Amino acid sequence: MEIIYDVASPDDIACIVDMKIDMFHEFGYDRYLDENASELIFKDYSRMYEENLAVHFLAKVDNHIVGIVGAFIKSDIPFRYFSKGHYGFIGDVYTIPTHRNLGISMKLNEDALNWLRDYGVSFVRLLASDAGRPIYEQLGFSPDVAMVLNFDT
Repeated sequence: MEIIYDVASPDDIACIVDMKIDMFHEFGYDRYLDENASELIFKDYSRMYEENLAVHFLAKVDNHIVGIVGAFIKSDIPFRYFSKGHYGFIGDVYTIPTHRNLGISMKLNEDALNWLRDYGVSFVRLLASDAGRPIYEQLGFSPDVAMVLNFDT
């Protein structure tokens, strides 16, 4: 099996959105999704690609996407008030179950981090699953001060 690594084009966004929705289902977050989530994500990603604020790195086998990692430039509060006004964010980290434990996520994360470094961000944030935490520790990430309180509604 040959794994080909590539950078996504706007033509890949629909597949990326489908994989993102699969990821939400797998991790139990689908109950929070808006009924139009796929359309909203597609629209946002299309705009962000045009504005060079997002890119996805892909792993393909037989011309089918089997893994993705997204790199995003964000400028939300309070970070927008920092001298650079933006930071990097890693998201959409997903490898289909049949292709896990092959190093795909590590390679794609490294590509995403290189893109963010070249963009000029000062720091990178992410939300790590329990399965992903060891990968991010190997890449040099440390725990953050962010905390979450979920309201079951």
